[in-house]
Amino acid sequence: MLTPRDTATGPTAHSVLADARRILVIGCPGSGKTTFAACLSAVLTLPVHHLDDLYFSVAWRPRPTPEWHRTVDTLCAAAEWIVDGNHADTLGRRLPHADAVVVLNRAPILCLASYLRRLLRYALTPPEALPHYMRRDDGGRVLADRPLAFSRFILSFRRRSLPGMAAAFKAHPDIAVVELRTRGDMKMLLAELGNSPGRDATC
Repeated sequence: MLTPRDTATGPTAHSVLADARRILVIGCPGSGKTTFAACLSAVLTLPVHHLDDLYFSVAWRPRPTPEWHRTVDTLCAAAEWIVDGNHADTLGRRLPHADAVVVLNRAPILCLASYLRRLLRYALTPPEALPHYMRRDDGGRVLADRPLAFSRFILSFRRRSLPGMAAAFKAHPDIAVVELRTRGDMKMLLAELGNSPGRDATC
């Protein structure tokens, strides 16, 4: 996998993403996928789509599987996009359309801390300002779906979930995979992309 510091003979993470028009952003919950994808969208002027926004209805109700798969297929057929989210059951549907994949592989304990801070932030957010899936039909808040189980999932993500995704990448060797392990890696890559001619360096 490429990193922001890759140089020498092969392509760099910067050059790969600068030329990509369809990019997947995956990684452990709490790793910063949504924020990074939004910043990458601003820098590369590509539309961004967050899978959780499309998958969940009110109160964390999932979309029916056939409807969900149609949504993913329609999204991936577009000429340009950044798609943020894991949803491993659809990774095989998305990968054939991607030019590049960004993997945010932060330490699990840091991801868990970010997730808990996010829950606290949302607990202090007015219900009407919450994402639609964090609200019930009556307007009340539902901040998390099984938070304890989700916390365990975060802590085991690097060990249990990421290897399967890495195996899926190997089935598509033409797709460049960029790995970012720290917030510093993310900021460095965004800064390099933003400093390219014709790019907006702000995010």
